[in-house]
Amino acid sequence: MELDRRKRQVLRAIVEDYVASAEPIGSRTLARTLGLGVSSATIRNEMADLEALGFLDKPHTSAGRVPSDRGYRLYVDELMEPRPMEAEAFRRMRLMYLRRVREMDYLVGQTLKLLSAAGDFLAVGLGPGVRTARLRRLDALEAGEGQVALVLVTDHFVQHRLVEMPDGMDTGGLQRALLVLSHELQGVGLERITRSMLESVAREIKGRMREELLSFLRDCLSDSEEQVRIVGTSRFLAQPEFREPGRIREAVQLIEQSDALQELLLEASGQGGVRVRIGEETSLPETRELSIVALGIERQGEVVARFGLVGPKRMDYAKALALAEEVLRGLEQAIS
Repeated sequence: MELDRRKRQVLRAIVEDYVASAEPIGSRTLARTLGLGVSSATIRNEMADLEALGFLDKPHTSAGRVPSDRGYRLYVDELMEPRPMEAEAFRRMRLMYLRRVREMDYLVGQTLKLLSAAGDFLAVGLGPGVRTARLRRLDALEAGEGQVALVLVTDHFVQHRLVEMPDGMDTGGLQRALLVLSHELQGVGLERITRSMLESVAREIKGRMREELLSFLRDCLSDSEEQVRIVGTSRFLAQPEFREPGRIREAVQLIEQSDALQELLLEASGQGGVRVRIGEETSLPETRELSIVALGIERQGEVVARFGLVGPKRMDYAKALALAEEVLRGLEQAIS
């Protein structure tokens, strides 16, 4: 049954008053607050009709009415007025998300902590390098106090920078200019974006903001190499295999240089999934006395992060493999 205008007004008022007060709504109260110019008896009749139609319920201990599930559903689908967030609350929320700027970097860090805490392993991780990413969009968000957040979004991570908004420039104009920029560069690999290309596509932006934007973009591109991250050094070095001074010196050098660990991780993790390399199965002289359980996390056919559990050859492989497989499942779900 299609509700007439007055019944819809009554139902909407009951839902909103009940949400605000948590008390059943009576016809006399509703007649005073609704402002329809009708008596409480008329409102009571409308409420009785809404109850008969299944939009209201009447608690046993009260003469008032409360919305039923059906009443809430109609309110949400048809009667509710959109209520935008307050500007300040919206700004705070957007900036809160920006503080978690590199999603993959955050996942790498948290995963390494988890892996390290699970045993006496050296946990190593490799997130996506900046230049392996493709640009999705550029944006500008109001940050209050005369500032704007420049935002670069790729398929792997997000970067941002707070800058002062020049006098005479509004955020809307900057956003429109960045939309043009995004359109021209969308899907382009960051390794293919040159300085001259940036300067060319930023032609719509003038003055100091142009220089701020170009500086931000150049800095985003400058971090071109993947960096291996290491957690759990002290527990790894506490293994009996490293009690001899010579062995512990070799292990410390391996960790400090990190290039060999990075090469080991890249070699062992392959093209995704979980793999095990034991001792001389690795091609590096520095790691012949070690083993690694490695995993590569794929997204859209590309490995976007790699992790490894490194230990002596007597490491607990069953534990390491179980841990690696669980992390693989969890991370692939998290980034899909």
